[in-house]
Amino acid sequence: MKNKLILYIAMSLDGYIAEKDGDISFLDETLSPSPDLEYEEFYNSLCAVIMGGNTYRQIKNELSPDKWPYKGMPCYVCTRRQYQDNSDVQFTSLLPGKPLLDFIAKKHSGNVWLMGGGEVIRCFMRENLIDQYYIYVMPTVLGNGIPLFPPEFPKTDLKLESCKNIGEIVELIYQKNTSVHFANG
Repeated sequence: MKNKLILYIAMSLDGYIAEKDGDISFLDETLSPSPDLEYEEFYNSLCAVIMGGNTYRQIKNELSPDKWPYKGMPCYVCTRRQYQDNSDVQFTSLLPGKPLLDFIAKKHSGNVWLMGGGEVIRCFMRENLIDQYYIYVMPTVLGNGIPLFPPEFPKTDLKLESCKNIGEIVELIYQKNTSVHFANG
């Protein structure tokens, strides 16, 4: 069975995944009751997680400094910085793309969560490697911040699988479309 690469991420209504300083507190400001985004079901379908260095540092230093939230889940951090691998994380200088996915597929079988950030996502999009896009649109306009899709993303045509509201949040699920047009890179 082929591993599926799944982007599962939340953004503001105007397309930002965080404020300029990396703050993501807007994600917790959704009106009660807490929406069920089927996260546990999604997480249990995974065999590994891929994230960029900035995402890793934010999780480790700000969001969950006392306990790694993905204990027991193989996590691959794409970074140019030198870190020592540990039981929770494997740091890799492999470029985000097919070589990294092939490496993961040799070790694990199942779906892979592409967590972010935008630069890492762009690398996988350039090769049309993302199979599904789970995008949760939060009812907040930030006006500025770190975009989900930074400039110079390749033009990518997707197929809408579903769209629904979960409380005040909109869940968009897209599938990879086999006819992709690349622009700017």
